[in-house]
Amino acid sequence: MKAHPQASSKLCPSFPRQIFVGFVLAWLVPMASAWANNSQSGIGGVTLFGEEEFTIQAATKTEIPLSKAPGAVTVISAKQIQESGARTIPELLRLVGGVNVRWNPMVQTIDMRSFGQNPFTSRVLLLIDGVPYNSWNKGGFPQHPGFDFFMLQNIKRIEVVRGPGSSLYGENAYWGVINIVTLSGEDLQGAEVEVFGGDLESRSIGAVYGKSVGDGDFLISARAQQGQLPVAFWFESGAEVKGSDVYLKGSYKNFEVSYYRHEDEADGFSIPLGFIPGAVFESVETVEQTVDIFAFKASHEIRPGIVFDADLSYAQRKGSQCSACHAQPQNPTFSETRDHGFQGIGDFRLNIRTLPSHDILLGVEARRVDTGDHQEQLLTPGEDSRVVLEYTKIAAYVQDQISLADDRVTLTVGARFDGSNDLFENEVSPRVSVVFNPDDQWVLRSGWSQAFRFPNFNELYNDAWFFSIRTPFATFPNSVFGPNPDLQPEKISTFDLGFERRISDALSAKLDLYQSEVEDFIVLAFIRGQGPTVVTSENHPDTATIRGAELELRWRPSERFTGFFNVAYQDNEQDGNLVDSSGKTIEFLYSPETKVNLGAYFGPFRGFRGALEVQWRDDVLGPSAWNFAGTGPVTLDGYTMVDLRLSWDAPWRWGNAGEALRFSIYGKNLLDEEIVETFLPIDMARPGTTFFGAVELRY
Repeated sequence: MKAHPQASSKLCPSFPRQIFVGFVLAWLVPMASAWANNSQSGIGGVTLFGEEEFTIQAATKTEIPLSKAPGAVTVISAKQIQESGARTIPELLRLVGGVNVRWNPMVQTIDMRSFGQNPFTSRVLLLIDGVPYNSWNKGGFPQHPGFDFFMLQNIKRIEVVRGPGSSLYGENAYWGVINIVTLSGEDLQGAEVEVFGGDLESRSIGAVYGKSVGDGDFLISARAQQGQLPVAFWFESGAEVKGSDVYLKGSYKNFEVSYYRHEDEADGFSIPLGFIPGAVFESVETVEQTVDIFAFKASHEIRPGIVFDADLSYAQRKGSQCSACHAQPQNPTFSETRDHGFQGIGDFRLNIRTLPSHDILLGVEARRVDTGDHQEQLLTPGEDSRVVLEYTKIAAYVQDQISLADDRVTLTVGARFDGSNDLFENEVSPRVSVVFNPDDQWVLRSGWSQAFRFPNFNELYNDAWFFSIRTPFATFPNSVFGPNPDLQPEKISTFDLGFERRISDALSAKLDLYQSEVEDFIVLAFIRGQGPTVVTSENHPDTATIRGAELELRWRPSERFTGFFNVAYQDNEQDGNLVDSSGKTIEFLYSPETKVNLGAYFGPFRGFRGALEVQWRDDVLGPSAWNFAGTGPVTLDGYTMVDLRLSWDAPWRWGNAGEALRFSIYGKNLLDEEIVETFLPIDMARPGTTFFGAVELRY
């Protein structure tokens, strides 16, 4: 195996001009035609598959039209999920402008308008039906390792809010918010079964059934899957991951309850280290985990115009510790599974619409967090009195959506107060925005907001080995984690400006501009001395500015063809010359300057339909800490990824069923590019061209 992924100290060639010119011409010609034939249809973006304009929840915690959203929001519909070549939520998010997704060793990291070293998605808040789902220990998504974090078969739409969201949600809503809205039994009214398989030893079977019953409905969903993580040091060793998911959801009148259970186990790894004869970096034999999430939602209209809502959730995780991979030789107990604690959240809201032109939201959130009993890898209160491994926090928030000028202008103002707890002081997160609809063809919006993120237990207290080496003679750490109980919350302030134009019934254009200022950003500092390198999280003493633009075009010239094109540009700049304790300025890691996506969907033609999705990413910086050839930064080459899906809907019918049986073929990375998305001293290359097949039955 390679000692490290292919990297370059110089910039690779820029995006091929021929492809760029082709993309631009393919969209400008029909755009010019559509502009000349401008229609007087209603406001709002052209949807990919002809759906009505979406209403969304994540931007304001209330149901509002997408055209009224106080910020940059992209909606991925169930129809787009069904027609896309993407097989997971991260694959879908790769196609959204301003969202960066990359494969780390065991999990995919999702960032928005951003940069950073953290392998976990700790700066993006993940919601399922509005309920927070992030890990209380790592801050990211609970499943690690894993292919995905929720089943596509259960999703009605995905709302992607780019920009800080702490004014409503508090921690983790730093770069943005992802809200997964699930299907109900009433939406489904039947069953779907899918069998899938292909390269990388991939096999899965999933089924979902939903139905209305009287004043309620229910949904039952399950999936089992097996395969290899698409990173070289995993699939070249033949390691496999097996997992299963169960999701249950039921509602009766104004009450809803849901339960999600995820289980997986992954084969361990053993990686030869060529720079020391006979040395290996290895994990435990099996890495496993179980995640359980319960949620209860209730809504009650106290009187006309006043509605009370309550969301209660409880999440727990049991399984392997991070040190099962990082530091297996250090402590025999790292081979054992542990209770990783729980997170309980109660969110209570009062929505008041009795005042003319006002939509007022008052909310209180209570959160209880416990890190569990996996304390062998953590600094403990007995070792340091500053350590806190469980806490309770209360927060309150207020928001007013004010309608002005005959509903042409919507002013949204709000703020959240997160009370102090045993770890941190109070935090206040304000927001103000205005949306202007001058006529039925335009949306203009502008806003300013502040957000924060609390450090998680992993960043504060991890006290285990970071990179261990086993030789025939001894086992020792090449580097170790250094706990930092004094770590403070990081903050961000963002100003954004957006324009949306519905050029015709077939074409819409959307432009979002933003500038963010980041302070107390949490970085990994690699401090070298006579012993092992100490890897510690710390607040960088300097600030940084992020400026960017996102342009999106959506085109639907006919019932049988639709597509989109988006391009995102981002520029990062440190505001001074201060350095962290390892002597580094802020490294703007894994942040492409330019990112381009193209999607084209066609059919049906005699039962055939297809999707072509193209992604291009510019070069990105990798961390200089892993550049053993020198002290400077490294560059990971940009790439173009082309994915294709072809499907055939069989003409066979059962009773009154519609498209009952579908056969699909998926081709991934058809240009067979060598893609490395994370720079580490192990082989992080993703596989070349791969093919998969699926059979779907609906009835």
